[in-house]
Amino acid sequence: MLRVSNLKAAYGKIEALHGISFHVDKGEIVTLIGANGAGKSTALKALMRLPPPESPVVTGGDIAFDGVSILDMPAHRVVSDIRMTLAPEGRRIFGNLTVMENLQLASWSRKGENTDKEIRRIFDLFPRLAERARQRSDTLSGGEQQMLAVGRALMTECSVLLLDEPSMGLAPLIMYDMFRTLKKLNAEGLTIIVVEQNARLALQVADRGYVLDTGEIVAEGLAEELLHKPEIKAAYLGG
Repeated sequence: MLRVSNLKAAYGKIEALHGISFHVDKGEIVTLIGANGAGKSTALKALMRLPPPESPVVTGGDIAFDGVSILDMPAHRVVSDIRMTLAPEGRRIFGNLTVMENLQLASWSRKGENTDKEIRRIFDLFPRLAERARQRSDTLSGGEQQMLAVGRALMTECSVLLLDEPSMGLAPLIMYDMFRTLKKLNAEGLTIIVVEQNARLALQVADRGYVLDTGEIVAEGLAEELLHKPEIKAAYLGG
């Protein structure tokens, strides 16, 4: 479904990705793990084709979706045509808008479709958002804002969801609820790529994983196998 081949990317003169290759099959959860600064978020931004300075410049390699390169595709078409969407690190919700307004704004790519059904689905997934539908988003808790960030991404009717640090700043109970929801979405057919600092949790929910270190992939495999590799446990899972 999605294949990244020898991808190189840079911010100005600083190369952040040194030729990484990975693939994601339809219906999988794939995780990218690694230390801060390893290039995980950079990889997601490159996939979304976000323009600089938000995203790095791709200097080599290719990104292909269903066998067709998307390197020249602008970000809005990645969302509308490829149906790939990013829930970014830090949530990036519009705090001066209500929960409902954030969701409605995210449906721009649906070209006038009735989105009531999708909003009801998101409220079923995240009942707290339904309770706060008319509330300004900047008054939500951190967990509620993360629910909104995921819900907003789902409003694009995406087939591939990219998640950048979805557990950041969340209380443990809310964090586990979030990942249970992601597993439910995946069981319904959604393909998910997740970047997550909590490597153990990410590998527990993923099918496969890739380990990044300073812009290079240094290990890959089934998530269950990576969980039990001594070198992965020592470096990323707390021993």
